[in-house]
Amino acid sequence: MHRNFIHENIIWIYLIIVTSLIAILVAVFSLSHGINDIFPYFFLVPVLLAAYALPQRVIMVTITLGGVYFVLVCVFGTLSAAMIAVHTAWFFIFVSLGIVISYYAERSIIRKKQVEQLKMNAFQQIEQNLEQFAILNDQIRNPLQAILLDTAMVDEKTKSLVSEQVKIIEKILDKLDEGQLESENVRKFLRDHYGLGKK
Repeated sequence: MHRNFIHENIIWIYLIIVTSLIAILVAVFSLSHGINDIFPYFFLVPVLLAAYALPQRVIMVTITLGGVYFVLVCVFGTLSAAMIAVHTAWFFIFVSLGIVISYYAERSIIRKKQVEQLKMNAFQQIEQNLEQFAILNDQIRNPLQAILLDTAMVDEKTKSLVSEQVKIIEKILDKLDEGQLESENVRKFLRDHYGLGKK
């Protein structure tokens, strides 16, 4: 499972690492040259990427980035009470932002899974209904043939009337059969293009 996680998210992991390194380099450069205003924004990029791509691990990522950020400030910056307060605030902004975005990303994933499950349930119900319909169609045709055979002993007028009505019912059943064939084509399309109904 751990291998699958790394394999599926490898590009995101690389992006997070690269943007983190860029943020660290920008921070070192900025702090070494007395620039304190711009570099914190660079840390938002890996935080946002982690929150989107790795919502379950975003708190760990943001705390790590926040810790690195704070260490860089202490090592390369000019320490004062005001600067410590500002950079502590930035640390909590990173962590809070990561938590909020990961919450919404997880909810989005859950909703997507729920929608997929609803589509699968609906497709399975349609398949069941179509199978039952095919059985009912046959069950209607068989008694119709029996009715036609039973009309041999009645007068011509009644026989003609019954035969006419049976033909009308059979035409309706033929139309329903055509509809079932179209439905089968739709089912095939959904299986082939959307994976619905595949086990």
